Amino acid sequence: MHFAIQKDLLVKALRDVSSAVATRVVQPILSNVLIESVDSSTVRLAATDLDLAIETRCPAVVYAPGSITLPGKKLLEIVSKLPNELVSFQVNRETLETSATCQRSKFNLSGLSAEDFPKLVESRSVEGVLMPSDVLRRAIVQTSFAAASYDSSNILGGVYLLLQDGVFEATATDGSRLAHRREALRVAAQAVRREDGDKELESKMQTATLEKPLTLKAIVPARACGELLKLLDAKESGNVRLALVGGQITFETDSHYLSARLIGGEYPQYKELFPSEYKYLASFQREEIVGAIERVAVMSDERTHLIKFHFEGENLQITANTPDVGRAQEEVSMRFEGQVIDVAMNVRYVLDVLQRLTASEVVLEMTGPLKPLIFKAVDDENYKYLLMPVQAK
Repeated sequence: MHFAIQKDLLVKALRDVSSAVATRVVQPILSNVLIESVDSSTVRLAATDLDLAIETRCPAVVYAPGSITLPGKKLLEIVSKLPNELVSFQVNRETLETSATCQRSKFNLSGLSAEDFPKLVESRSVEGVLMPSDVLRRAIVQTSFAAASYDSSNILGGVYLLLQDGVFEATATDGSRLAHRREALRVAAQAVRREDGDKELESKMQTATLEKPLTLKAIVPARACGELLKLLDAKESGNVRLALVGGQITFETDSHYLSARLIGGEYPQYKELFPSEYKYLASFQREEIVGAIERVAVMSDERTHLIKFHFEGENLQITANTPDVGRAQEEVSMRFEGQVIDVAMNVRYVLDVLQRLTASEVVLEMTGPLKPLIFKAVDDENYKYLLMPVQAK
């Protein structure tokens, strides 16, 4: 195998897949990145730790086709330090030793046979569904942060995706907060069927409207959702192909492919947790309150991260106090409906949602000082963030 790739393109491709490289190696090849030629102008890079797999395609000049696996982390470290020129790779078929050359720099790496690399393509489903990438990306951005980080294998450590009757929902919770995004798709979900034996048709992903509504249910690890966000470019439009097969979910775009092992179990019934009415309603400018909270948070207790909100009239008073350290106070203008109320919250949980909303104005619905709080963006009923307040001493 002999090929050459521009350094900056190779670095990006390696960074895309390196998150799937195994860190605790049981099988040595899982710490390697697979590199194989697709055609005379494209190579495919792939990595997997058997729970998560990522593939990407990269423009290249392929002089001699073939495949090889090379140490992923070390390869990225080497290439990152090279000048931004063509990097040429040559593989010795007998020893699998691979030379990487760029201008006056030359490195030799010991490779492993691509035949021993897990066959990711065999896990791909024939059937799938297309979803607008902006819809999927927004849903994951606004929910995955609320998943539990203490146990990635638990159902609370994942994002619950549900597609039913043309409505797509994403939900995540760690027991103290819950983020929920609902999207009515503009068009009926479309099925995707791969044509056997025709790679050209397969790459174009032929579509056909479903005869009956498609249902998709999956609890996707938050880690996989985070890696998917890195692959979905916010500036690009298009579709993402979703499929469920063999206990895994796959996401595929024109240039990237990601598969993740699903979390088993039944997701909690969460819809009844949202209050049907509220007694207090506050609205404020998002950027103004974010700035105020970030400043006050400096004086919050490093263990509890507690801040207090005092709602009265047209001003929201935000305070934080740490014994033996000091106290901070800020006031923010707001529109408020209801009697005077004091609420204590975890400052990190509040900032998490406010920093991920894009609306200029945010609404907070309350039913009591110790009852669930609901954050929303003005003019967006499709997103809700439920936060449990804290018992303040």
